[in-house]
Amino acid sequence: MKGAITLERGGDGEVVALEGEVLRAVLSRAFAPGAPVGMTVDAGDETVPVSAKTIRSVKRDDGRFDVRLRLVNLRREHRAALERL
Repeated sequence: MKGAITLERGGDGEVVALEGEVLRAVLSRAFAPGAPVGMTVDAGDETVPVSAKTIRSVKRDDGRFDVRLRLVNLRREHRAALERL
């Protein structure tokens, strides 16, 4: 699935939006503010490795979490792939 996220330490989710340096996602687990998050994102024709730090997590009615993440060390070609989602 395009935009699907696989978390390095277990869990999954999906990309909602990329807003400059902030990635908005719906994830299966929450993270404390400032916590590092490693993940891969299915960007269609490639898998993009992403490192980020959590800005905030808010629980949704469906039990998942709306998570805002600040991107860290994202390569130019990987950013372009995320922007195409």
